[in-house]
Amino acid sequence: MVAKLIRTRNQAKEPNTQAERSAAMRARLIAAARASLMDTGYARTTAVEVCARAGVTRGALFHHFSGLSELFAATLEEVCGDIGKRSREAAESSDSGHAMAAYVETAWAGFSHPDFKIVIEVWMAARNDPSLCKELDPVIERFRRAATPQLNAELAIKVGPDAKDIRFYRLALEAMIGMALGRAVAPGSKPMGHEGDVITLLKNLARDRSKH
Repeated sequence: MVAKLIRTRNQAKEPNTQAERSAAMRARLIAAARASLMDTGYARTTAVEVCARAGVTRGALFHHFSGLSELFAATLEEVCGDIGKRSREAAESSDSGHAMAAYVETAWAGFSHPDFKIVIEVWMAARNDPSLCKELDPVIERFRRAATPQLNAELAIKVGPDAKDIRFYRLALEAMIGMALGRAVAPGSKPMGHEGDVITLLKNLARDRSKH
């Protein structure tokens, strides 16, 4: 069914140039890898599985990617981009009067999405796969810089200027990542009952800090 949907979507507008065809095929393979990682996890997302879902040959995969590691890195890049987009969209209706409380709300909009399971699947797999780790390094470095107030001026404004502000930010960030991890390994990746309470507590703590 997934493969059929991918084929239908890609057939809706046939690309004309070689560059367009190449980009369309890469997108098709990334979509297939993304669906497989979500449905069956990293261990079962093989070249055979990806190609079956995309409705293409193994030759097509290895023509556009050097191997699964490069495909997974491209997939993670896309997923992280989508997470960032959802966070920015959430920021449009967040509590602009309290920058750190708004950060908690917008960051959780990204971390709580089911797609974050893909990030966890690939990130953890890289620990035992040198080839995957090498491919992921640039993606992980961009994430690290974006999540570090000292390296991200926009984030620094939301977090606050001093060491205590940064420590609270780290507490909030790690709490949200921990909840996202807990959700990812839960049966059916269903939300855990305490998530709302934790996010509310973090936002209230952030507001209290802004008063002092």
